[in-house]
Amino acid sequence: MTDAQKFGHSTARRSVLPLTKEDITEGIGLVDQDDNISMDNSIQSTSLTSYAARQHRKSKSRRIHENFNSKFRIPRYFKRLFNIKSLDFETSVWDMINLILRPKQVYRSLYYQKETRNKWSRDDPSFVILLCGLLSVSAVGWSLVYARSFGKCIRLIFHMVVVDFLLAGFIIATFGWIISSKLLLDKNIKDGSSFSTDGFLRRIIPFNSPVEWAYCFDVHCNAYLLIWVLLYLIELVLLPVLRLHNYIATLLGNTLYFIALAYYFIISFYGYNTLPFLHKTEYILLFIPVLAFIWLILSLSNINLAAYMLKYYFS
Repeated sequence: MTDAQKFGHSTARRSVLPLTKEDITEGIGLVDQDDNISMDNSIQSTSLTSYAARQHRKSKSRRIHENFNSKFRIPRYFKRLFNIKSLDFETSVWDMINLILRPKQVYRSLYYQKETRNKWSRDDPSFVILLCGLLSVSAVGWSLVYARSFGKCIRLIFHMVVVDFLLAGFIIATFGWIISSKLLLDKNIKDGSSFSTDGFLRRIIPFNSPVEWAYCFDVHCNAYLLIWVLLYLIELVLLPVLRLHNYIATLLGNTLYFIALAYYFIISFYGYNTLPFLHKTEYILLFIPVLAFIWLILSLSNINLAAYMLKYYFS
């Protein structure tokens, strides 16, 4: 076999393997030293370029992944919904008792929470879970008196928990967040913050406000506890009197609603007044004289608000 045949056979046999410098130079003879150095540099440069490209792609993919996680990360508040052991029901029960007896004590403890967790809002959904449970129990009690069917009982639970408490709380907390950030925020804090005026939405919604939306929702939950006590529990007990068609029933029903709503604004005032960067929070208490005026008009007109709400829920 000639040298050319041997060279062809060797080349065909190793063509399936990756090419190296030896494969290129084998059988061709001696290669000039400068060409050899140039070939080494070319192979090394190609390897480095390929490695750099791979690292760049990995780095870019990692940045996109981290960016996505930072923007769409599930808050710790919602993660604890699926971990029962992490829920602190004991503290929530303590908060509920003190909100009825000593509401200021609950908001004083927020200063310690701010120092330890660097946030004003709760990171534990146990208070909301307990309040939803209390509302559901009261809805079952109301359905036993009026609805007396399983389907109506489910609809009543949905209406009292989802519509009256959660949906209304979402709307009230959003309005409280915007109004407190735009009108009640201290001017020095507001001027020193990074409020953006680009776009219509950013001019309305205070994205960079120190007031937390979650804290505004906590204030609503705290205040709604007294509404549950007066309008979902005590009103149920007083139904035999409230259903009478006389002036005493009208006066009692309207007074019950007046106290519940007035207490809602008092607890809300305590909540917003706790934040050190808000001022003129006493404006929240201006709703109470308005409620007193409405109570007076309804009582003098012999319009029973409690009877009207019963027709609204069970007609």
